[in-house]
Formats: sequence, C-alpha cells, structure tokens
Amino acid sequence: MSEVISSRFTSKQWFNILLGPALLALTVSLPLFGPVEARFGFGILFWMVWWWISAIIDIKVTCLVPIFVACLYAYMPLGKVLEAYVHQEAALIFGATAIIVAWVRWGFSQRLALNFLMRISGNVRAQTAGWFVLCGIISFVVGNTTVAAMFAPIAVAALMYSGFKTNDDRWNSKAASNILIAVAWGASVGGMATPLGGGQSVITYGLLNKYIGYQIYFTDWSIRMIPVSLCVIAGVAVLMYFMDTDMDRFSGTKEYYKQELAKLGPMSYEEKISLGGFVVAIGLALLEPVYASYTRESPFFGWLNPTKIFCMIPMFLFFMPSRSVPEENILSTSALKKFFPVTILFMWPASVALSKIISGTGASTVFAGWITPFLNINDLMSIAAWTITGNALSQVTTDTAAAGVMVPLAIESMNNWRGLDFGSVAWIWVTGSAVSWSYAVASATGAQGIVAGYGANLRTMFIWGLAAAAVSVIITIAFFYVAIVLLDASFYTMPPAV
Repeated sequence: MSEVISSRFTSKQWFNILLGPALLALTVSLPLFGPVEARFGFGILFWMVWWWISAIIDIKVTCLVPIFVACLYAYMPLGKVLEAYVHQEAALIFGATAIIVAWVRWGFSQRLALNFLMRISGNVRAQTAGWFVLCGIISFVVGNTTVAAMFAPIAVAALMYSGFKTNDDRWNSKAASNILIAVAWGASVGGMATPLGGGQSVITYGLLNKYIGYQIYFTDWSIRMIPVSLCVIAGVAVLMYFMDTDMDRFSGTKEYYKQELAKLGPMSYEEKISLGGFVVAIGLALLEPVYASYTRESPFFGWLNPTKIFCMIPMFLFFMPSRSVPEENILSTSALKKFFPVTILFMWPASVALSKIISGTGASTVFAGWITPFLNINDLMSIAAWTITGNALSQVTTDTAAAGVMVPLAIESMNNWRGLDFGSVAWIWVTGSAVSWSYAVASATGAQGIVAGYGANLRTMFIWGLAAAAVSVIITIAFFYVAIVLLDASFYTMPPAV
C-alpha cells in the first residue's frame, strides 16, 4: 500500500502536500495570530490558500479541509462547521448555472459568440480585446466558470481553424494564448456587476443583506456596481489590446465564423426556450422594485424572489420536451453531467464556510486589529488598503474565497465609520469590487483553470495578470475616491432604500 501511495506523488509533490498542514501547525504555535481558535482560523486559511496556489490537490478536496481539521480539533463544533457550508443563496448561483447549461446543450452560447465575432476584424489585437469585452459583458449575469465553459471551446475551434491545432501550439503562440487569456479574464471581470455574476457577488450580496437587515433589490445592487465594472473593463481592454503578440492577423477567421454560423441554421425551439427561461428569470429579478410592495406580504407570491425564481426555472426546463430530440428534455441530467461546472458545487460552499470560520474563530477580529492603523489615517488610505489587500488575496486564492474572507472583515472593521449606523456599507462596495478582479494564477477563478486546460500560457497569464490587476486596482481606488470622498455620495455610503 505504501508503495502505491509513494508512486502516486513525487518527493516535491509530497513536500507541497505536507506544507499545507505544516502551515496550520506553525500558525497554531504562534501567539501573533491571537487566541487558539483564531490561530486555527488563520491556519486553515493558509493551508487552503497554499493548496489552491500550488494546485497540488484537486480543488474539491481542498474545499473539505475545514471539516477534516474540525474532526481532529474542535476549533468550532463539527456541526457548526458543516452548517457553515450551507447558504440560501446557493440556489441562485446553481439555478442560473443550470439554465446556462441548456444554452450550451442546444447551441445558443455558440450562436451568441459567433454573431459577435462576425463583427470583429481578424486583427489579433482587436480579437483579443473583443473576446475580453464579450465575455466581460456576459459575466454580468453568468458565473465566471460557466462563461469560460461556454466560450473557451468556441475560441479554441477558431484558433484551430487558424492553424493552432494543439495545446502546445497555443501555449507557444502569444497571439493564440492571448485569446484564451482574454476569455478567462473577461469571464472574471464582470462578476460583481449583478448578484448573478459569480460566487463572490452572491457572497457579498448575502453579507450586505444580513448586515443592513433586509434584502436589497437586484437593480439597487446593479446600478452601483455596473459603473465601476465598466470602467475596469475599459481599462483592462486597452491593456489587452497592447499585449505582446507574435502576429498581426489570424488567417481565415471571419470565413470560419460564417461557416460555423451557417451550420447552426435558424434559431431552434430549444434555444428559444432556454434563452426565454433566462430572460424571464432575469426580467423578474430586475423588475422586483415594481412589484415587491404588492407581493411582499402575500402568502401566494412568496415565490416572486430572485433566488427562488432562478431555482424554479430549471425545474420547469427539466419537464419541457425537446422537439428535435424527442427522448430528451430542454434540460436533462445528461446535459448537467456534461456541461455543469462541478467545481462550483464545492468551491462556492467552501468559500462561504471559510468566511464563517474566519469570523467564528475570531481570526477576523485579529486581522482587523492589524490593519486598523492604516484605516485611521484618511479615507483615501482606507480605500487603498481594502482595495489592494482584497485584490491581492483574490489573486492567490479565488475571488469567491477572497470575498468570503475580506467582506466580513470590512463589515466588522468599518462599522463605526463616520459615526454612521451602517458605516460598513461603503466598504462592502469597495472590497466587493476589489476581490472581483482576479487574473494572475490558474486557481484564481474556474475560468483560468478552464483555459489553462486548452493551452493558455500560464507564465503570460501571471505576468500580464499582475499588470491587469494593477490597472484594475488603480481604477477602483480612483472610482471610489471620487464617489465616497470627493462627492460624498450617499448612493454608496448609505444602505439602498427599501
């Protein structure tokens, strides 16, 4: 048995594996990290971060570390740790992703991309920026992993048509690799624009609602987060246009798009139904301010809630028969098995759990004490501190995990800011934005991991990812300095009105 285990991993891999629990042991032994329970909170964070960065262990296994540690030492009751993985907003992200599975199954996602790319020239730089903008806008309402799963295969097919047949071809070509990186970064950049954009937005949305004591409307969230998202998309798109490339134009690209679009034919019944389901769900969510006052107290309209709507629509699609494939429905278990990004079932609950553990063990209080000196200088320094710290953590963990750690810290640390009853509101917007610009490493979001599997050059992703992160951080600091400090806009400093 020992021979089988030892042959599974090399000595270097064993070192990386054991370094995770070693970081926990080291952290627990250091009084710097506060009381014993807080030390376990930090140690679990460091362990999970290391395994995410090194990618030595499947990300789904890493998500179970808090449970394993709780079995060894009761830093929190095991039942509380298990409960930490559960959040009512899970239905929102899982339901939205299930609807998008139907898009992929019946070809609507491919049709959407091809129609967009038909309108872009074969210029390599324009294609790179174009892919980034397309995926960025789609990521406003679809999670990053799902966006990458939708569009990365289409980008790869187009690159193969231009001569980049293998992963090695794409890895060794700056132009081809840049296209794949553009898909991943675009899939990541819009995650905070709406509560549907990804795990990080769902976590932040839930924490904001809990903090102010009521659920805000999707529109109230979106009108605050879309402007900063668009500013960052514009800034990073300019950066991507000027990324190093080894060719000026792709060969035959437009012809390929035309041929592939012709193969799809007219929009099918299944495409219309799957698109319609998403439009109905997002439409009801955005119109919530119109009907909420009439339905809030009625026992018959409790289902008119965005989370519940996105949970129900996939169930209807499960029972709607396809016309082109009689033995299959619009949404099926076979489609879910093939297209649903399974990692999201682990990553999102684990990130929620990590945030609760950091708070429940007191680690958040200790961390708040460390950064407090930087927060009391002036508001500009506070904006910079939360933006830089949150973004740095998102680069080495995941955007979802960073939101789970940093947003609760912002709530706890800034609660008395300016003597306001809800002083942390402004800092939830700042920190939530900052953690969403995750580009540099393959583990930062599921999107990076997907394009890495298609041959994206990870060295290019890391180097230019740090540059993109710097651009995003600067834009975020400037945006919120104007909104919060110069304009003193209650739009961002006060809770949204009910």
